[in-house]
Amino acid sequence: MKIYIAGKVSKDSHFGKHHWRDEFRAELASLSGLELTQLDPLASQELGQSPQEIFAKDCRLINEADVLVVYLSDDISVGGSQEILVARYLKKPVIGLAPKGGKFNGARREMLGTVVEDYKDPFVFSTCDVVCDSVEAVARALKDIDKLETKGLSIIDEALGS
Repeated sequence: MKIYIAGKVSKDSHFGKHHWRDEFRAELASLSGLELTQLDPLASQELGQSPQEIFAKDCRLINEADVLVVYLSDDISVGGSQEILVARYLKKPVIGLAPKGGKFNGARREMLGTVVEDYKDPFVFSTCDVVCDSVEAVARALKDIDKLETKGLSIIDEALGS
């Protein structure tokens, strides 16, 4: 199975290093028992490429992938959210990893003077096919990928009542 792993690439990420995708893929493969090939958006990405070239390369990789797995760290960059929408456009399954208690999944949040317990971010939970709170749950979702109902961009029309 080919996976595209999106998310924060900073060495300050939850995974503790800039190039965390290799270990994450290996852990998912071990936990799921699946052979996973990583389509790494940073592999062979040369300095000096234009934004359009980088975007095009990432779109091609997402198109080639069987699934997009996105790590939704509290400090996720804009690229991760855009990669979700590219995957929606391409009708690729999207599995989100949003740690419990983080700002996207299960946090306590105040909104307009009201405290919301166990807050679920509407953009994350509406655009991902499944949101997991642990690496183990992502591995289980990968094993059951054929059971996922993949969303397309029609989620926007549905939200508008069209």
